[in-house]
Amino acid sequence: MDRKRTLAGFTLIELMIVVAIIGILASTATVAYSNYQNRSRRSEALYNLKAIATVETSYFAEAGLYLGAPSMPGPAPGAAPRPWTPLAEAAFSGVGWRPEGNVYFDYDVNAPGGPSLNPCPCPACFTASAYGDIDGDGMLAVASYVKPDVGGGFCPTSVTGHAPPVGGDGGNILETPAHNRAADDF
Repeated sequence: MDRKRTLAGFTLIELMIVVAIIGILASTATVAYSNYQNRSRRSEALYNLKAIATVETSYFAEAGLYLGAPSMPGPAPGAAPRPWTPLAEAAFSGVGWRPEGNVYFDYDVNAPGGPSLNPCPCPACFTASAYGDIDGDGMLAVASYVKPDVGGGFCPTSVTGHAPPVGGDGGNILETPAHNRAADDF
């Protein structure tokens, strides 16, 4: 009596191949998700820079000058959000800006006569900047909003001294928040 025995199920090799494929897909998804989170955190900087530019422009319309502000909330940006401190509140009170909630970035405004490591050379311009290390690699990412004067002069970023971000056409990106590609990716 010969009986044919049929075995149902998967072999060990088939199971190992499936596990390897799932591992590859999971590692790809983890990297993509991390990049998505970092882009989302960077959007905080771009949103806040636009808000700073709006209040600076309003202040200029009333007072005829732009106000500088030191890099806040300090001391060093990292991958975790930090509260907006009373010292930061006081530093930006003249400008009239305050972020909503905790922040991933330090913010400053470089304007003529303002506090800066890289003084502003033009008479009526400002550069609002955001500095952060949202990916935790120890390198600062920089985003800025550059408002040039009528002659085209501009302020460098206060902390890093970067010029305005450069667009795809090779020209400076002015009067809109932009990520500075000369700094870290995130």
